[in-house]
Amino acid sequence: MRAGLVGLALAAVLFVAGCGDVVDRDPFTEGRACQAVEFDTVEAALGIRFDTSSPAHVDQTWSCVLSRDGESFPDLTVVLSATSVDELIFRASVWPSGATAIDGLGRSAYQVTLPPTEGQDGALSGPVLKIGWLSASPQAMVLRYTWPADATPEEITALTTKLIDLARGIEQQIVNGP
Repeated sequence: MRAGLVGLALAAVLFVAGCGDVVDRDPFTEGRACQAVEFDTVEAALGIRFDTSSPAHVDQTWSCVLSRDGESFPDLTVVLSATSVDELIFRASVWPSGATAIDGLGRSAYQVTLPPTEGQDGALSGPVLKIGWLSASPQAMVLRYTWPADATPEEITALTTKLIDLARGIEQQIVNGP
């Protein structure tokens, strides 16, 4: 299941990776995407402890999936993809239908709630929140969180705010360094 999530997340931004040469690199685009979502940082931001991380790298795209050993959901995925696209291309090419804008995150940002998904083990999730943004650095970013099936509307609302704040924290790390 983790490989499927990484593949899905990579597919969401992979085409952006080839949009021009990017020479400015930072620690996250050097293969350490999991630094952006370390266990302690995520627990402090969300109140959820993950214990497994799965990094991946394809061309100029790096990803990390956090999960709990033995549980299909929740999971948290972050994808960083080097790019030179501008806000117009980002909005026209990446912005999903039904997404809403997020202020104060990178140069352009959206959030969209997706329907539940099925894990490889057959377990059904709750909704999926996808936050995508064009960083102030030359990167396109995606943060994706999948709730467990038993998540309540109140839990989803409260955690959505925290996930957006986590994305803003990741953006600050990317732009200003750790």
